[in-house]
Amino acid sequence: MICSEPKKIGDLEIKNRFIRSATYEHAASEDGRITDELIRIYKTLAKGGVGLIIPGMASVQQNGIGFPRQIEIDRDDLIPGLKKLTETIHEHGDGCKVAIQLSHCGRESMFLDEVVAPSAIFEPTYNMTPKEMKIEDIEDTIKAFVEGARRAKEAGFDGIQLHSCHGFLLSGFLSPYTNRRTDEYGGNFENRMRIIDEIYKRTVELLGKDFSILIKINVDDYLEGGINLEESMKIAERLSKMGFSAIEISSTMWETATRTKEEIGWETYNPFCYSRFDIDSKKKEAYHLPYAKEIKKIIDVPLILVGGIRSLSLIEEILENEDADFISLCRPLIREPDLPNKWLNGTGEDTCKCTSCNGCMGSLVLGPLGCIQEK
Repeated sequence: MICSEPKKIGDLEIKNRFIRSATYEHAASEDGRITDELIRIYKTLAKGGVGLIIPGMASVQQNGIGFPRQIEIDRDDLIPGLKKLTETIHEHGDGCKVAIQLSHCGRESMFLDEVVAPSAIFEPTYNMTPKEMKIEDIEDTIKAFVEGARRAKEAGFDGIQLHSCHGFLLSGFLSPYTNRRTDEYGGNFENRMRIIDEIYKRTVELLGKDFSILIKINVDDYLEGGINLEESMKIAERLSKMGFSAIEISSTMWETATRTKEEIGWETYNPFCYSRFDIDSKKKEAYHLPYAKEIKKIIDVPLILVGGIRSLSLIEEILENEDADFISLCRPLIREPDLPNKWLNGTGEDTCKCTSCNGCMGSLVLGPLGCIQEK
């Protein structure tokens, strides 16, 4: 099986083609520290056979925290806990690698008194308008991402991933829908790319080229005036030339989930993985695959595909056609953390137990991430 074959991301050799996509767990302490619950979650995932684990949404700044009990990486006294996490994954993962996702939630923060973003564009999900960042605010955020990367390396992570999708801060800078600045960080394509360009260059200067830097981007905001396929192809091509180790593609902003199916205009789409659109057939799996096929043609780094993928036969087809290099799973691994081992050992069904009901998203309101079908 192709999915069992190793492949490199930057200088990292990943033992197979399965990646655990970054996921908010609602399981850190109140002040963002690694807990026994997080250690348990990731120990189980590491044992399950996935090749690369990406713990999700580690906040690089206090003004970038978006959700309760979110992992934080904005101060040095967090490094020992983060190191315990990497040591656990490395010890129990039989060669599994780990790269933490660095995040600033921007306009998608649900509880901060003052929310910052590239521009003051109303956010209907939370019924608020963020404060537009000043140049000095942007400089502070760039430094925070670079320092977060430094802490990640000191804690033993094999790499980092920049969270640049779903309307979060970096995504907000990339999208013309949320970035309406008129200075060097807004307006034309080059200016909207600037913050990511500066974070990448400064991180490489500090940590060297052998430390893998991945990025996750929107291929479509599903909002008029936002990122679409044409724009995301330009972004991906630029990121590839910039030197990123791999590109994971996703789509939508939180705001998209407030729109109707007719407004979005794609009958089979499941915006931000919400379950109000039916994706219960194989034909409707892998809803980002049409984008992957186009983006894969123009980039020179591995492409990571996520989104509604639930069948081993489809995964093999995608990899055989070279429409993606890695398959990223979130919800299937919430229900079956040992799914990669089942598929690789031939002991699992072709289609996983996860039905993409997205009930796990609702479970986060009450506590740590979990599958409601198993409760």
